[in-house]
Amino acid sequence: MLNFNLKVNDRVEVIIGEKAYKALIMDVEDDFLKMNVPVCDGDYLMLHAGEKIEMNTYLSENGCFNFSCEVISRGKEGSIIYYKISTPFNIVKIQRRNFFRVGLLNPVQYKKITGIDEEDIPKIPYKDGLMVDLSAGGLKFKINEEITKEDLILVSLKLSKIEVEIKCDIVRIENTPDKEKLCGLRFIDITPAQSEKMIQELFEIMRRQRANM
Repeated sequence: MLNFNLKVNDRVEVIIGEKAYKALIMDVEDDFLKMNVPVCDGDYLMLHAGEKIEMNTYLSENGCFNFSCEVISRGKEGSIIYYKISTPFNIVKIQRRNFFRVGLLNPVQYKKITGIDEEDIPKIPYKDGLMVDLSAGGLKFKINEEITKEDLILVSLKLSKIEVEIKCDIVRIENTPDKEKLCGLRFIDITPAQSEKMIQELFEIMRRQRANM
């Protein structure tokens, strides 16, 4: 059974297309919730009674959840506009936020930088690999090159909303039937802002994959 209970001041996201509008839960009753007007990059989201909305939340005690609600009405308390929404339904628990992993076949470039001075790293050419899954904490990719767990890797990652170079260490190496190496990498210098963008991208990829199932 899912241990899922929203409380006052929990942060939620309303998912519209590729955007995640952030809001706070203002009130929790037996048969409805109240949240303030969701906002994304300064744009406020206008919702209508009867509209079904997809939402995410990250509960530190119980994990991450994707769920749906129906908009009941719009109201105002003092100067604060709010939406009254139904209790959540279609609740799905998602893997822990930073390690939420999505299967994704995508070209990726990398270079081994083991023992290389920082100023010399740009001189090393990139090689091509094939990414097979991605999380905000790391990725898995296939390469046609000898590699060890002691190696340090620089990955050039290009997605629709984020383009970064990230240093990685190697946590796992497997030999594939086609004589390539399947490597699990862990990001070691990703910033919180980069991680947040990557999580949003991963949720969008997951939603597209679920819609095509």
